[in-house]
Amino acid sequence: MKRWIMDEFDIQLSFEEANKRMHLEEEEDIALMRSLCDRAVELAKPKAICRECAVDSIQGDQVILSGTTFESRVMAENLKNTQTVYAYAVTCGREVDDWSHKETDPVVGIWLDMVKEMILGKAIEQFFTRLAHEQNIQAYATMSPGSGNLDVWPIGQQKKLFALIGEVEQNTGLRLTESCLMLPTKSVSGILYPSKEGFITCMLCTRAHCPNRRAPYDPSKREALSEA
Repeated sequence: MKRWIMDEFDIQLSFEEANKRMHLEEEEDIALMRSLCDRAVELAKPKAICRECAVDSIQGDQVILSGTTFESRVMAENLKNTQTVYAYAVTCGREVDDWSHKETDPVVGIWLDMVKEMILGKAIEQFFTRLAHEQNIQAYATMSPGSGNLDVWPIGQQKKLFALIGEVEQNTGLRLTESCLMLPTKSVSGILYPSKEGFITCMLCTRAHCPNRRAPYDPSKREALSEA
């Protein structure tokens, strides 16, 4: 099975775009963050790694991807008609992350976290688009460990995912802690798979007031999975 390493991204992020999230009004704050935003984009070197995996078998809630076993009823249901998935990890990059942690002002640190999150978002978008194009995937969906409710895909299976991808830290600088936290924190991992129906974990998530929600909670989908 193939594995790809992607480290060429076109990260374009203006302060005006970033300030839609920060809502800065003071001239002094605007001047500071305009400079820091430019520097963050200059330093940013996002990286992605991806491995093509076969869906070996699905039995109940158990899914085996290229010899690695995962436990997730949602994954089992989503992949029941799928033969190939793409296990991936994407990070904003150690370069901009290490630089941002030198900031001693906690408020500015929060603003820089927003900037790194936007850098990651642009890298994810470009990575997904490039992967879908290269593999001729017309429509796709993704799943990530720990995203949404705990029962969707438990965060503890992150270690298995990293092992399945292989040499993640060596190729991207992204590492996994014992508690399955990714460092840099502005990183994401998961599987991408062909899907005409689409899937967004948020549809199964009951967490209220989530700032990153991409779709409303749909109790009918959770009920359907419970009956599957």
